[in-house]
Amino acid sequence: MAESIDTTKLDPATLAKHLGNPEGDIGRAVTAGLNKTNAGAYTHACARLEMKAGEQILEIGFGNGREIPRLLSLASDVTYTGLDISPTMIDEAKTHNSELVQRGRVKLVCGTSANIPAETGKFDKALALNTIYFWEKPDNDLRELRRVVKRGGRLVLGANAPWSATGPVFQHGFRHYEAAAIEGLLQQAGFTRVSIDTINEDIVRATGQQWNRDFFIVSAE
Repeated sequence: MAESIDTTKLDPATLAKHLGNPEGDIGRAVTAGLNKTNAGAYTHACARLEMKAGEQILEIGFGNGREIPRLLSLASDVTYTGLDISPTMIDEAKTHNSELVQRGRVKLVCGTSANIPAETGKFDKALALNTIYFWEKPDNDLRELRRVVKRGGRLVLGANAPWSATGPVFQHGFRHYEAAAIEGLLQQAGFTRVSIDTINEDIVRATGQQWNRDFFIVSAE
């Protein structure tokens, strides 16, 4: 069971694997920890979305889906589509949000942001926290996000600043980007208005260690 797994005992390569694509009980345990680790960043990202009544939002990499109700509460009549590469996380999120799924306010899809199964201009807003590290060709993913976000809509990204990505876990499959590089990728993808804030926070890593990090909150239109 996920509850019995001590994530502080995981070796860096295994932890990194489940941060990028959570699977099985280990993946469930890792993402349960991320709910606490990323709570502050999620709050900042929600504020930058500036959700309005009746809007449709797409989230890339929603993890176990515990934050979905918070997104829906940002404005009245919001509808949500989540896209994640992990079947384990799809199952977790469906279980936690079963009533919302049944009511049609939440749709959960297994897939990647390099090939988003949605028509052009479908979404008013899009959110992607801690996912850009794992995109093999981020220009492809950002072009897809530009395609499915309405003109005048907004994309909010979140990512660790490179200088905060310390520790062995980040040596396994992560790609970190300076703020200028993220802005350049977004502009190349067709976003014309890019704003980047850096927040600083003290959190506890999945390894159990204290961590002071700088985190980019990026909005693009």
